[in-house]
This record gives sequence, C-alpha cells and structure tokens, in this order.
Amino acid sequence: MTDRNSPISWRPIVRAVAIAYGITFVSGLVLAFAGITPQTHHVAYPLLALLTGSVGVALALRAADTTRFSYLLAIGVGIWLLSLTSVLLGAQSFAGWVNSSVFTGITVLLGRLLVGTSLDTLPSSTVPYSTLVQRATRTHRHS
Repeated sequence: MTDRNSPISWRPIVRAVAIAYGITFVSGLVLAFAGITPQTHHVAYPLLALLTGSVGVALALRAADTTRFSYLLAIGVGIWLLSLTSVLLGAQSFAGWVNSSVFTGITVLLGRLLVGTSLDTLPSSTVPYSTLVQRATRTHRHS
C-alpha cells in the first residue's frame, strides 16, 4: 500500500500502463479474431472494449498497489499517450485519438470502481480489538 502523502514513484506507473495497455491490446486482438469489430458490432464492440480496458486498469492498480488519484491520473494519461501509437501506425486519425480521451477517462474510472476501496484502507484485523473497544467507549468530557 502506498502512503497518501508520498511522492509518485514512476516505476509502478510505467508497469501499470504496460499492464493496462497490454490487456486492452490483447483483448482487441481476441475480439478481432472472433469477428467482433467496430464495423460489424456497433454496440457490442465498444462495450466489450470498455469492459476489458476497465479490467486492465483494475489489474494495473492492483499491481501498483494504490488507488491514489495522482496514480490514477498518471495511468490514464500514460494509456492515452501510449495509444498515440495507433495514430502513428495509421489505425486511427489524430482527431479520433483526441476524442478517445473521454473513452480513456471512463475506462480508468470504471477500472478504479472495479478495484473498490480495498487498497487504501487497512483491514480491521490489523487493529487490535481492545483498541477498537477503547476508542468506541471513550467519552469526551468538557471541563
């Protein structure tokens, strides 16, 4: 778990971007081999791409072991910039890549929602039960 006040470590960001982008890339290949393309499946393809991208982001956040907003933002920007390769390869127009920022943002947010709150909260088993009871029963007296 990453401390909330510590500076960003770029190695987990790069690894997380590689994981998320890799999962999205491989799932795109699987969808293409299955005959599911944006041209043939106008509704199913974007939904499946959103789902697999979100799962990729969730796994990337697990690998980074944090859900801090700064990491989430850095991962999203990293994925978006890495997807610029599709423009360089001629698979997407520059305007389409700029417009994909909304889709990338939604994917990152959904991936964060898939992770839940388990990464930034300590499990209750790490705090002794007696400490919890003492805190709960402590009264505040005004003198």
